[in-house]
Amino acid sequence: MLSFLGILLFSSWTLHADPVEPLPKSPAFLLVASQQMTDSRFRRTVLLVTQHGKTGPIGIILNRPLDVTLDEVFPEYPAAKKLNLSYGGPVYPKQISYLVRGGEAVEGALTISEDIDLAFNMSVLGEMLNEKRPYSDLLVVHGLAAWAPGQLENEIIQGGWTVMPFDDAVVFDFPTTKMWQELNRRANTSQMI
Repeated sequence: MLSFLGILLFSSWTLHADPVEPLPKSPAFLLVASQQMTDSRFRRTVLLVTQHGKTGPIGIILNRPLDVTLDEVFPEYPAAKKLNLSYGGPVYPKQISYLVRGGEAVEGALTISEDIDLAFNMSVLGEMLNEKRPYSDLLVVHGLAAWAPGQLENEIIQGGWTVMPFDDAVVFDFPTTKMWQELNRRANTSQMI
């Protein structure tokens, strides 16, 4: 009887497991939180997501600027007064990373597109903030988002996210206050077609 119960229990896991849909194969994509997003840390957010080895995807929230200028974090750099720090996500909240468009490639950075890198090199960031290294646009964040293998796929299946193709313009050219509304509208329009 116990062996029958064991077989029944283990087989029910297999029979009722949700299918996991693969993530886009592109180096980066956008996640737009759906109206059904229950996690307050991600409600009304837009994330840039990229794959990072075998550890699962990582992402940066693009539309959560903070009321903190970078000179409060990096007082030694004059150009830091011109930029705000943004909230990148709940994982590694003390980690500073940045998206940079234009300029020289950053050693060790993750390539997001032909012109945008996700970088973690603080000495290069210092050169940018000290105006010794050219760049076109810069988004500096603390924290990031990360998922265990299969976790994000399941969140997408459950309706928490809409996956959209990566668009360079979204990162630096959309006003953060209107980013989620516009991309949510686009996502809902494309689902109706």
